[in-house]
Amino acid sequence: MTQSYLSALGMLAGAVVALSLTGVVAALRGWRPAVRGLRPGRVRGRLVRAVEELPPGWRDNYRLLLAGAAGAGALMWAVTGWPVHGLLAFATVAGLPFVLYPGGSGRTEVARLEAIAEWLQQLASVRAGGKPLESTIVELDTVPALLERPVGRLADRLSSGMPARRAYRGLADDLASRIGDDLSQLFMDHVTSRGPGLARALSAQAALVARQAADLRDIDAERAKARSEARRVSLFAIAVVAVILVNGSYSEPFATPIGQLGLLVLGVLFVASLLWLRKMAVMEEEPRTLLTAEERAKEQAKESESA
Repeated sequence: MTQSYLSALGMLAGAVVALSLTGVVAALRGWRPAVRGLRPGRVRGRLVRAVEELPPGWRDNYRLLLAGAAGAGALMWAVTGWPVHGLLAFATVAGLPFVLYPGGSGRTEVARLEAIAEWLQQLASVRAGGKPLESTIVELDTVPALLERPVGRLADRLSSGMPARRAYRGLADDLASRIGDDLSQLFMDHVTSRGPGLARALSAQAALVARQAADLRDIDAERAKARSEARRVSLFAIAVVAVILVNGSYSEPFATPIGQLGLLVLGVLFVASLLWLRKMAVMEEEPRTLLTAEERAKEQAKESESA
């Protein structure tokens, strides 16, 4: 019975590690999965948003950190001979940035809102000279760094001849936020009406976004205490677990198939508690006003089926 437990546990852990390594290699090569039935847009969006909320050093090198986590897990498994030890080592290294920065930081969103306000003011200044909005977006050279990717994609779509409404709807998908929906709606309304006053509307929207950034900065300062408490609790718990796993006398109860199963359950509960702490520390996003790309695809599929 003991041997069968050990074999089953080894197969399970091996499968998890194999999938993790496959994901690491895929991430390093820039692959993004599309999984049916699991709401890939929402799952992927949450993962991407969590990584983007990290400080630049962690965010820009997170793929390398994943590779290091896979190596640490494999090394721990090889040294101890127990697969769950390797899984915990992998999870610890991969999750370290999220422990150090629980709930992300509102400073990232503040900087993003400030960048949007700056971009809108630039558009308003150029638009005041009478240039069409589409030309202004395509020809504007001084785009804030945080918006280079979504604005670049928008400019490419407009330059390729895509209808302006579809291009602006794509901007909402790229920004994936309430403010992105508001901007896209403003631009789409202009496509419909082509009326005067767009420069004033852009300036007013820029001022509104700037005020939101200032308010968010104040809120983030208040939530910093909750994030600090979550960080201390998480680091202390990880230190205790590390001592238990490294010390032979402490980890002896887990050096059995049943002990490995128990350790796996404890690890899952520990990760769940960290996610709960992170949820307490994170700021809730404003509800979006436009449908996402996945939701639009579902609506079109329903209409096709009904037709």
